[in-house]
Amino acid sequence: MFPRLQFLTLDAAPRAHREQARAALEGGVRWIQLRAKHLPTDIWVAEAVAIAELCRDFGAVFVVNDSPEVALRAEADGVHLGGDDASPAAARALLGEFAIVGVTLNEPAHVARFAGVRVDYAGVGPFRHTLSKQKLAAVHSSESLTDLIAAAAPLPCYAIGGVTAADWPVVRALGAHGIAVSGAIALADDPVSAAKTLVEAVAG
Repeated sequence: MFPRLQFLTLDAAPRAHREQARAALEGGVRWIQLRAKHLPTDIWVAEAVAIAELCRDFGAVFVVNDSPEVALRAEADGVHLGGDDASPAAARALLGEFAIVGVTLNEPAHVARFAGVRVDYAGVGPFRHTLSKQKLAAVHSSESLTDLIAAAAPLPCYAIGGVTAADWPVVRALGAHGIAVSGAIALADDPVSAAKTLVEAVAG
């Protein structure tokens, strides 16, 4: 089963993506997603390759947001796809049977996007308003997030969107397998300590 905490790197953070990943890994995070929206392709690939090496050193899972092609070039474990990205079927065809393919789900109707295709997990939300993502979908109530997680079953679901360590008991009670965070680590004054706090929270 996947770790309960996933860290998404952030373009707007004061540290490079690979340094954000390193801090999270040093704090005990064992799943990194490279989420780079504004990097030139060559730099994007270089960051992905560097993070893939870090994750291998730490025994962590590594996926690339948006691009199966970058994931393939970096020898990542897989890819995370939003609604405007490549289809899960296309990603699976490129990356192979053993790759991790994750999707973003903002409403139950989105489940139809991967009908008939093996998908490994879903990011569900947003849990609350966040500045880490532009074009944010409508924030969920507890009831609507529960319905979304149920619609995605049996996929392991990760609540995303302004999630903090203190939110873990709440999202777990709603049926989430884990949480995905970005700014909580990437924008922290001490990202290693912030990562440790989150790791300890989801372990409880």
